[in-house]
Amino acid sequence: MATLYVGLPVLQGDIKKYKERLDLVEIHPVDTSLPKTATLRAWRKAVPPGFVFSVVLPRVLGELGASKDADDALARSLEVAATLEARCIVLATSTEVRPTAANRKKVAALFAKIPPEGTVRCWEPRGMWEREDVIETARGAGVLPVLDAAREELPRGPLVYTRLRSLGAASGPSAAAVDRVAGGLRGRREAFVVVEGTRGAAVRVKEGLVAALARQKELPETGALIRPAMPVMRPLVAEDEEQ
Repeated sequence: MATLYVGLPVLQGDIKKYKERLDLVEIHPVDTSLPKTATLRAWRKAVPPGFVFSVVLPRVLGELGASKDADDALARSLEVAATLEARCIVLATSTEVRPTAANRKKVAALFAKIPPEGTVRCWEPRGMWEREDVIETARGAGVLPVLDAAREELPRGPLVYTRLRSLGAASGPSAAAVDRVAGGLRGRREAFVVVEGTRGAAVRVKEGLVAALARQKELPETGALIRPAMPVMRPLVAEDEEQ
């Protein structure tokens, strides 16, 4: 059965309480106010070694434009990732980024600036991208595509990063949706699952996935093949001085 890491797109509450029920959280450098480096280090020490910090790159990078602001935002994001020993780095491109050949090259070029060692690099398109375009672009960049496993068929592979979008649902995904997600996670080695909603909703999703995967573990795998670049499990090294 896949090793599950389930969490939220933002930290809700104290990290020490959060990590008791969930094992992943997304962090947003530049776009949100983060604590000083010393506090980020304290967060890392407060959670188990297997807890996953996932750094979502700033919006300016999601526009795929070349600028000093974009370069600075990337540098700051990598500093935060190093301090937190982040397992995942996610690029979410804006709705204005269309599925053109030029933009596919820009996505690959941006990820070429992010060392693959020690991180799972992921790309989440927004806007008018067909599933096949997403998978092919991710394959070309050597990264994981981020899809909604409750609504889309996931590509095959040992790792998966999925965002379960609430779309206005207050209580989180339904039991049927959780079963669909579990079906997409069969045969994986690791699955990173981000739940849009409350901490309680994420905990319910985690519990439902564990139960559903236990029921479905003997069923065959499905999905299209994708081979992302396999990470070497070494954390990024942070500088000692305060940021």
